[in-house]
Amino acid sequence: MQSALDASDWALQWLFADPLILAAQYSSHSPDTARCDRCGVYWRWIMRHKSDFFASSINRRGLRHATLRAVAACAALILVPALSMAAPPADYLGVPFDDAAYRADQAAAALRPRLPYHAFETAATVWDSKDPKGAGWAGKEESGATIGLDSPDADGKRFIHYHVALNGYRYAVFGWNWAGPNDAPVDLSQYDAVAFLIRITGPRPPQELFFAVDETESGPVSLRDYESEFRDGNWHRITIPVRAMRRNAAQAGPQVRGFAFRTFVWDSAEYDVQLEGFTLERATDRAALDAAYPPAPKRAPARGQAIPGRLQCAFYDRGGEGISYHDTTAVNILSGVLNQKPMHQRRHATDYEWSFRRDEGVDISFTKDFADLKHKNFFDIGPNQLYIGGAEPAEWCSYTVDVKKAGIYKVIFAYANDKNGQRVGLSINRGPVNEYKMPLVTGGAHTWNKSEIGTITFPQAGRQLFTLHYGNGFNLGYFDFDPVTAK
Repeated sequence: MQSALDASDWALQWLFADPLILAAQYSSHSPDTARCDRCGVYWRWIMRHKSDFFASSINRRGLRHATLRAVAACAALILVPALSMAAPPADYLGVPFDDAAYRADQAAAALRPRLPYHAFETAATVWDSKDPKGAGWAGKEESGATIGLDSPDADGKRFIHYHVALNGYRYAVFGWNWAGPNDAPVDLSQYDAVAFLIRITGPRPPQELFFAVDETESGPVSLRDYESEFRDGNWHRITIPVRAMRRNAAQAGPQVRGFAFRTFVWDSAEYDVQLEGFTLERATDRAALDAAYPPAPKRAPARGQAIPGRLQCAFYDRGGEGISYHDTTAVNILSGVLNQKPMHQRRHATDYEWSFRRDEGVDISFTKDFADLKHKNFFDIGPNQLYIGGAEPAEWCSYTVDVKKAGIYKVIFAYANDKNGQRVGLSINRGPVNEYKMPLVTGGAHTWNKSEIGTITFPQAGRQLFTLHYGNGFNLGYFDFDPVTAK
């Protein structure tokens, strides 16, 4: 009843608010992430048609009518929620995570050789240091960062030069767009690899550096995988096969106009990055390319994690940023950065835990002897428990779950939190987000508790879309769902 009153109050605000203010407020939201803070409804359908709603913002009557249509659509979502669905929404592009398949794929990948750069030949040059074009950019967090072109050297080359100094626990990104919005992009699908020359110097170079072909790409590639000495102050030629780039098809097509580099530093850093030519390559031996980067094996799709049972937070669906998860940084700052340090590769774990899903944006780690088990916890979490960490406000993960029996379930949560991690939100099939307050603040991100935090209702059996919403102050381990009543 309270949610209906809140929704009514929210709708009245929409009906009587200035429509021009509404247009300004909502037209800037991303179609895949906009969510009403009052009712928790994702405005996916509404925001997909926002151009229809807000295109005539100067026409107050037309916009008022558009607002009424938006309220009606949201009310329909509130009053007839997707909870009754027995399957994930039809437009959901995520795929259930299959841990056994993941382990098999990682084992197979470890046995495949990396192709050397001479396995490719240059087919096109997209950026030439003797004829530099385009413009550079740096991320918003690096207020003192600079990017530009060096003065010509003796050969007339002008290198791209990026400089930054960062405090610890900072995300940094920069890039160069060689083609503008009105210029013809490059169709990356017509090529087999991207190659460039890079040199990193400075007193405190980054531990890791990741390459992507655009700023929104959700699976940047670690340079360390292609040149382990990439930060030694020398020039290195890096060749990255297109097949190694985990591009999010829903966000970025094959057309590219530039490149981006990202990192996350746990300790302070100061460094310079110089870049020379960027070329597009084709394989000289197609059979060798197919052997090194074979297509994914065909498997029966996984059903999803079962309810009743345990839902591992790290086993969110495959799909990428904005589809199966939202994370504020494209780099996995735990598996992709922190756990690549030797001291974090604990002997009680394996590469499975050290590097779990390291080429995706969600930050994942595992419980370690020196961090999680050397002090008293509120329950025995044990070693090697995977968890989502590095949490930031408004992040979320989605899971396809296989509900065996409809009914009410107790929600039992294994977590660690500080004073900032007070609540999580849970939703089913993009329905309203229900908040759950933690019964205990454990006092730190590595002090673990396991408690019942409330109940949740699955009205029907079958495959459903379950979404976990969280903010900072948390490490999130798993949920147990125990039936209270079942239909």
